[in-house]
Amino acid sequence: MTTTHATLTIKELGPRDERSLERLAALEGRRVPAGRLMGVEVEGRLLAAISLGDGETVADPFSRTDELVALLELRAGQLELRQPRRRARLLLRNAPAPAARLVGLHPRAS
Repeated sequence: MTTTHATLTIKELGPRDERSLERLAALEGRRVPAGRLMGVEVEGRLLAAISLGDGETVADPFSRTDELVALLELRAGQLELRQPRRRARLLLRNAPAPAARLVGLHPRAS
């Protein structure tokens, strides 16, 4: 049995990745997501990207990218949780309604 291993890289995308991003978005018939972007490359080829601002994704529709998009979403969530203000906001947003009301931050709190 022969096993092959592909090189997978998750990285923040920049100006050098613009052409690859445009190609990826064009494959889906969409625009490149706005803001700071992170992408996943397999063997040096960009197959999926996510906006760190709003979570919008683009992915190669001709490749198996569901798992790659899930990895990007997981990593984006990890990076978001590292920012203290965002972490507090996420924790409160995901808290059960009674707990959020206790601290007076739930919309229905009076």
